[in-house]
Amino acid sequence: MKVGDLVQYRGWQGRSYTKCAPPYGLVVEQVSPDSDYHHRIRVMWIGETIPIQAAALSTNASRITAWTSPKHFEVVEDSNESKDRD
Repeated sequence: MKVGDLVQYRGWQGRSYTKCAPPYGLVVEQVSPDSDYHHRIRVMWIGETIPIQAAALSTNASRITAWTSPKHFEVVEDSNESKDRD
């Protein structure tokens, strides 16, 4: 996972009660990518409405999360993959 990757919040996978689309975002910053323990990312949510996760993963319910563990997100599209298609 790195800056520019499209990610999906993991908390919504396999939930039968969720009828809306899962929240997606872009990784905008990262620190300590070489350490599994210290690796942290910041994600900017995509879409017109800010998902409820923004309130839980942000200090002020903004569109960009606070520093969070990448284990809460799954890479949907790698930024290198999209460059290779162009």
